[in-house]
Amino acid sequence: MPTPGKIALVESLAEKMRSAEAIYFTDYRGLSAPEATKLRAKLRENNIEFTVVKKTLSFRAAQEAGFEGVTEFMQGQMALAFSFDDPAAPARILREFSKENRDIPVITGLVIGGKPMAADQAKELASLPTKEVLLGQFVSVLRQPMSRLTFTLSGAMSKLVQALSSVQSQKTS
Repeated sequence: MPTPGKIALVESLAEKMRSAEAIYFTDYRGLSAPEATKLRAKLRENNIEFTVVKKTLSFRAAQEAGFEGVTEFMQGQMALAFSFDDPAAPARILREFSKENRDIPVITGLVIGGKPMAADQAKELASLPTKEVLLGQFVSVLRQPMSRLTFTLSGAMSKLVQALSSVQSQKTS
């Protein structure tokens, strides 16, 4: 029989699942307590919540949140990473952390925008530039034609000024 505490936990998890931009399912087996603390701190810096959850409770929360097809992601000692801002940020942080720590934790799957995705798609997300870098690239692409136009117009204006200046000097001489 479910206890009131577990019911509240399932409701809380379901609400997080509904409000998160992305949910990463990870197997953290082999991760020591200090390593887990270090990982949580890195994730927290990017507004990502890393929570260890029992599989049965996360399964019920996923059902309550309306997520289908995520049971295959629930493997090993499971933890969930909830991203509330940038859906690709957890992939980058988890990849970076696993390189430094014996390939732990392992991403077993993810959900972005309510759509389940395989773990190998997390690798593709991790290789994407950050949101800030993409915005910077976009601004430079927008700025480039304007700067060319400015350069062209200033060149034409300087030629016009030179022509007028030479006409004026001819008339005065």
